[in-house]
Amino acid sequence: MRPNELRTVGKTDLKLPVLGLGTCPLGGVYAAIDETRARATFEASWDAGLRFYDTAPWYGLGQAEHRTGRTLYDRPRQDYILTTKVGRVLHAPKNRATYKPPAWQAPLQFDVKHEFTYDAIMRSYEDSLQRLGINQVDALFIHDLDHGYFAEESELDAKFNELDTGGYKALEELKSSGEVKAIGAGINERGMINRFLDGADLDVFLVASRYTLLEHEIYRDEIVRAGGHGASVVVGGAFNSGILATGVTDDAKYEYGKAPESVIERVKQLTRVANAHNVPLAAAALQFPLAAPEVVSVVFGAVSSKEVEQNVSYLDVKIPDAFWSDLRNDNLLPDDIPSPLG
Repeated sequence: MRPNELRTVGKTDLKLPVLGLGTCPLGGVYAAIDETRARATFEASWDAGLRFYDTAPWYGLGQAEHRTGRTLYDRPRQDYILTTKVGRVLHAPKNRATYKPPAWQAPLQFDVKHEFTYDAIMRSYEDSLQRLGINQVDALFIHDLDHGYFAEESELDAKFNELDTGGYKALEELKSSGEVKAIGAGINERGMINRFLDGADLDVFLVASRYTLLEHEIYRDEIVRAGGHGASVVVGGAFNSGILATGVTDDAKYEYGKAPESVIERVKQLTRVANAHNVPLAAAALQFPLAAPEVVSVVFGAVSSKEVEQNVSYLDVKIPDAFWSDLRNDNLLPDDIPSPLG
C-alpha cells in the first residue's frame, strides 16, 4: 500500500489518500516548534509522497494553518487534499498586555470563541482561507463539539442548537455551492458520531484516538452505523497520542498526558505479541484502522523529518497473518473488529 492510494469519501466525489499529515503537533501541542523545524517536517511529508494535509484554527491558535499554507500555497492545487475545521473563531485579545493563551506552546496571540452559528461557520471558513493563503479547502470538519469542551449537558445542547438553527445550513451551502466537497465532524469521544448522525447528513467523521489498536469499541455501535448512513471515517491519533508509537516508556503519552496503569498493561500485552512476530508495534497501529471498510484514511502527527519518514515506512511493513490471529487468540482484538487478516 502506498500513501497516495485513494479511497472515496462517502457518497461524495472527494477521494482521500490513505495516509495524511495532521498538523496539531506543528501548532505546539507538546512543545514549541520553530519555523525551520516545522518547514522541514512539511517538506519531508511532501517528499515522502503525502498529499493529504489536515489542519485547524485551534492548532497553535492559527499557527498550524499559517504553516500549512506557507508550505502548500505555491504547489499545484490539484496535487494535494487540504482539510480544516470550523467551530472556533479567533479574535484579537481585548487586553493585549495581560493576554495569556488558553493552550499550546508558543502559539499566536489570539483569543478563541466557540461558535457554531451560521455566521460563525462562514467566518471561520473565510478566516481559514486567509490564514492558509489558499482559496479553497476540500472538506470541513466541525471541531471539538463534545463533553471535553462543554462539560455541562446544557452547554453542549446549546451548541448543538447553534448547529441545528444555522451552522448545518452554512455547511450544506458551502458543499452544495462547490466551495467544499465534503462536510463532517471531528470526534473525540464515544457517543458523538451517533449524536451527529441523528441531526445531520454528514459525509465523514475524523475519529481521534477512539479507533485504534488499543481502543476499538466505537466500531460496533458508531462506525458501522456511520457507514450505513453513507459516511466515511478518517482516523486521527492512531498511536493514541504516542504510546502505540513509543511503547511503554517513562514519558509515554496517552491522551496528551501520562498513561494510566490499565493502558500501560494493555500496551505491554500488544508489545509482547508484536515482538514475538518481529513486528514494530507502531506499524501495526498505523495499518490496523485501514482494514475497516468505513475507514478511508489515517492521519498522523509529526514534528520532525525523521518522524515523517518513519511513519510513512510503517505502511510498507509486511505484517504476518499470525500476528493478527494471536491478537484475537489473546483477546486483544475481538473477532468482530476488522483487521488486515480479515
